[in-house]
Amino acid sequence: CDEFHPANAPDGLFVMMVDGKLARISIVEMSTLKTDKGFGLGDKADAVKAAYGAAATASPHKYQDKPAEYITWWKGGPRSEPYVEDQAARGIVYEIDGSGKVGAVHAGGPSIQYVEGCA
Repeated sequence: CDEFHPANAPDGLFVMMVDGKLARISIVEMSTLKTDKGFGLGDKADAVKAAYGAAATASPHKYQDKPAEYITWWKGGPRSEPYVEDQAARGIVYEIDGSGKVGAVHAGGPSIQYVEGCA
């Protein structure tokens, strides 16, 4: 696994490669990029939840107390397994920080569930 900022990519965009394949795209560190629903860094968690409705699920943040959390959307609807291993699965995780705002966005396959870079 390797995570890096590609040459000529917009500021704050990182890619994750796993076994030589693109596994995840992340926007972090003051990026101005937006998701397909128009969300980016600094947007409020409530707005993300309202836009996705029951199609997204919220889970506790691994290192921070509420309001920090993860809002996860999987193509095809919420997943029942605690950890998605299906390599064909695609989704988006909005990482909500301690101020209740989007601090990072991760899109891709099962690697969107990683909370420590490549782990």
